Amino acid sequence: MNAMSEDEQVNQNLILVMGLTGAGTQNCQIVDTSIGNTEFRIMDCPGFDDTRRSDTEILQEIAEQLAAVRILGYKLKGIVYLHQIIENRMKGSALRRLDLFKKLIGEEALANVVLVTTMWGKVVTPEDIEEANNRDSELREEYWGGMLRKGASATRFDGTTESAQGIVSQLLGKEPVVLKVQKQLVDKKMALNQTLAGAFLAPTVSDEAEQLRRHLKELESELQFERNSSKRLEAKRSQKRNSAALQKADADMERLESKPGEVVQGRLGKWKKEASSVGLKSLQALAAICTISFGITGLILGSGL
Repeated sequence: MNAMSEDEQVNQNLILVMGLTGAGTQNCQIVDTSIGNTEFRIMDCPGFDDTRRSDTEILQEIAEQLAAVRILGYKLKGIVYLHQIIENRMKGSALRRLDLFKKLIGEEALANVVLVTTMWGKVVTPEDIEEANNRDSELREEYWGGMLRKGASATRFDGTTESAQGIVSQLLGKEPVVLKVQKQLVDKKMALNQTLAGAFLAPTVSDEAEQLRRHLKELESELQFERNSSKRLEAKRSQKRNSAALQKADADMERLESKPGEVVQGRLGKWKKEASSVGLKSLQALAAICTISFGITGLILGSGL
């Protein structure tokens, strides 16, 4: 399964952070840190519903990162899923984000998942506190209930270092886990659209592309017969917008047809040949084969969670 020998594999503990778009970044961030004598790495994955990128583009990036984690031999100890308690309700985008998360993780890995509500420091008035408590109960009973019954846990982050370390510590004590999407991409060498997560997004992307093609045909027909200059100008503008949107939709379809596991294996092989240093540095390899930046995210050991 792995492209690395046992000597090359990192065997380092890793915690994933998912759920929200990373603070100030479009891409993954990774941090080396420790609690007491236990060293580990935190990988903050980009969140869905980023207005700058499509969900499919973000899924492809996360898929490649998780494939790399599997191939490089990291000990994935657990996943922290973040949800802001100040969100008024589980609207469509939040439900979609949660569905994608569950399809990426798989039921077998839920025992290594901690569902974390954040932003409690912004809940101040008695009315807001009551509403937030009711929202927290609703999350646990309705939206997170299925995951909790299958082994996941839920907690609140109160903004303190102690709270953050407590969340991480309960995961560091668990056995390493392999996520559903990692098995699909690396072990079974599936295309992204064959995975549960990719198959979830594919119909939406396909429908959008088809609608855009129909609209472009209608605009083309309209421009053949329209003589009013202002209406022609508006039709041409609409044609330009729809053409650009179709290009993005087609690019998303290509992303869904990619095989992230094989892509990562290829990048890793190329990196190993070009590496000038003796011995493989797993962190360097991870950066080389994925889009990753390094720095303190503040999501776990700081006040940003």
